[in-house]
Amino acid sequence: MKDRYLTDFISLGLPALITDSLTAGGFTEPTKIQTQAIPKLLEGRDMMGIAQTGSGKTAAFGLPILAGILGLTGRPRPMTTRALILAPTRELAVQIDENIRKFAGSKMKLDTVLVLGGVSRYHQVGKIAKGVDVVVATPGRLKDLMDDNKIRLNETRWLVLDEADRMLDMGFIAPVRAIAKAIGLRRQTMLFSATMAAEVEDLAKTLLKEPIKVEAAPQGSTVVKIDQRVILSGSKAKRGVLNDLLADEKEGMERVIVFSRTKHGADRVAKNLAIDGHDAAAIHGNKSQNARQAALKGFASGDVRILVATDIAARGIDVQGITHVVNYELPDDPENYVHRIGRTGRNGASGIAITLCDGTERSKLRDVERLIRRTLPVSGDLNMVEEAGAPAPARNNAGRPGARSARNPKADGARRAQGNARPAAEGGKQGEAKPAPRPHGAKPAAKKPRWNRAKRDAAKSRRTVNA
Repeated sequence: MKDRYLTDFISLGLPALITDSLTAGGFTEPTKIQTQAIPKLLEGRDMMGIAQTGSGKTAAFGLPILAGILGLTGRPRPMTTRALILAPTRELAVQIDENIRKFAGSKMKLDTVLVLGGVSRYHQVGKIAKGVDVVVATPGRLKDLMDDNKIRLNETRWLVLDEADRMLDMGFIAPVRAIAKAIGLRRQTMLFSATMAAEVEDLAKTLLKEPIKVEAAPQGSTVVKIDQRVILSGSKAKRGVLNDLLADEKEGMERVIVFSRTKHGADRVAKNLAIDGHDAAAIHGNKSQNARQAALKGFASGDVRILVATDIAARGIDVQGITHVVNYELPDDPENYVHRIGRTGRNGASGIAITLCDGTERSKLRDVERLIRRTLPVSGDLNMVEEAGAPAPARNNAGRPGARSARNPKADGARRAQGNARPAAEGGKQGEAKPAPRPHGAKPAAKKPRWNRAKRDAAKSRRTVNA
């Protein structure tokens, strides 16, 4: 059995040193996108890949790069990198770097460096100064190092844009184009995205040269082995619903990611979970890089059962054994629903995705169902769900005049005067009459003059004499 799996990877054209490392690392049978992409990338072709989260795309572009580096002699020149992999978030960059080094194994000498914002760049610059094989970077920090002449990309042979759709959503289009221009045309470029939006297609046309297209799954598709369902609940009741799910042994929520729409919402959910006795940590853009990595490490090790995350921060979470994904709030963009639930059910495993939906989110739920082309099973208390845009309760207009009609011929001024009348108890203390309104054009009554210091001193001396 072991030989058959090894032959599968060897048949893709990978060197034996890499296939040995894959086998030692527990990577056995290639996934669909790896089977499609690796042979073509080994030929040097540019590639446009449409792949859902958890499809194995990191190995699809990482293994051909490692095979190419193995074929080179000597060391990279100072301040250069042979391969550059761009990722939209720090977490995703960390995961890619870890996987690339794992694929290479202990027998292949590979120098990699993470170029990320949110941490000191001192060590990053120091490693690049010696020359490296692979740089895994976020576009913003890499562009800063380029502007400061701390890195040269003129000798870079491989360029990868991972999750290009998210990079464009985050406004990285200008840095990405500047980085690609600095590398030049003599490069092999790979662009991977979960969706083929118009902006991604435009970027692909300008960066890729006669690319082949591989598609591991249709756009908007979700992993078949993920059981998806919706629980209707009022927004204030969601906390209790989540606690009930976590306490249900039949549900088996061993390792859970809870998604919130905002950073403040993630902090609030994590705080409430801690108050309710659960081991939880939050991860979002306002957290420092060290805090985010500590939360991820605790979650991966099992010390933290529940990770509360926002959409952007969660794009780099690749933790094995996630049993459940809970959408505490539905995302504004239905595509993010696909990315969220893709954190479970990875690499052929099964998983469960539960969405807590209140009345204000029903339209977002319909958008999700249209995208994934499925109607999700719904449970919960319909009476607890507050509908969006519900009409305000009618005001009690008893005693107020209605609209002017044949039965109500009063003049406008008379109606306003009657409508403005109020019982004494409403306007002030019981028994007090409200002052008459000032006639139009009349000057306001003069205010009582304030005492100055001389007057106060004089009054004090008079009180002393009289005493």
